[in-house]
Amino acid sequence: MDALGISPAELARCREELRALGLLSPAADGTPLVAVHPEVAEAVVCGPIERDIHERKEHMARVRGQLHALVPVYRGSTDTSRPTQDTRTIADPGEVRRELAAAARRCLHEAVVIQPGTGRDTDAALHLRDWSLPLLRRGVRLRVLYQHAERANLATRAYVVRAAEAGAEVRTSAEICEYVVVLDRSVVFLPQAPTEGTAGGAAMVTNATVAGFVQRRFEDVWMVGQPFEAREAQYEKVAGDVNRTMLQLMGAGLKDEVIARRLAISTRTCRRYMKAAMAQLGAVSRFQAGARAAQLGLLRGPAVVDAEAALPATAGTAEPRDSGP
Repeated sequence: MDALGISPAELARCREELRALGLLSPAADGTPLVAVHPEVAEAVVCGPIERDIHERKEHMARVRGQLHALVPVYRGSTDTSRPTQDTRTIADPGEVRRELAAAARRCLHEAVVIQPGTGRDTDAALHLRDWSLPLLRRGVRLRVLYQHAERANLATRAYVVRAAEAGAEVRTSAEICEYVVVLDRSVVFLPQAPTEGTAGGAAMVTNATVAGFVQRRFEDVWMVGQPFEAREAQYEKVAGDVNRTMLQLMGAGLKDEVIARRLAISTRTCRRYMKAAMAQLGAVSRFQAGARAAQLGLLRGPAVVDAEAALPATAGTAEPRDSGP
């Protein structure tokens, strides 16, 4: 020990590590321990591990074979509507999530997601996290598009921080369509509107033409989206875009509730923004406010006129959503 310059405790620890690696072993003649050739130790230590791995792989192959053999039986027995061979309508939201998670595990190259109003649906937000983070760890490219209002949602920002650290690209836009997922430009999940007595499901589409169309529409919206750095809300960076969109919708004569829903903000907040806009523009109606904004050039892009300058600063501040008007 003195020659090695270590304590008895350190020597004992090193001896145990060498024994665990198979490099020290009791001798047949009764001597305490003898050195073992590293290749012999490798065979002794790694042999059982390799056998276990081989047995597990065989078991996994058997299980996969058994499960795959049941796929035709399952599809033939489930109550689903199939307008075409490559479209499957799934009524149960739980089944939609299972199918989406399974499709995500098969995704090899790219996934794109349009997720409006995530803060209103905690389950949807958690499910996105559950299937997207493993996908990122496998090196698959992920792009997610939210609405600007989600920049103020703490749960969304927490997910975006984790996803961005794993390599995801995230942007926001003032107004986007309903929830859409495209995997490898070949599998699409489209929402199904709820009907009386149902929660609403989705259509799983594998038609190449449909998948290509949806992917191109995603790219159109993605191009005008603004990067989302979730460690700061940065809502002021998108306030002008939100205000322009609100003025456009006001000019179109849409109802308060519809405008609020399309901007993913509460109806109460939307009405406050609209009242401020009408006062600032000297308008007596929503339609007149939209028309005057168009005449002043406020509905053009930020490079021409800054729409935020026409409205009070409060119109760019997020507020928690309420449940109704």
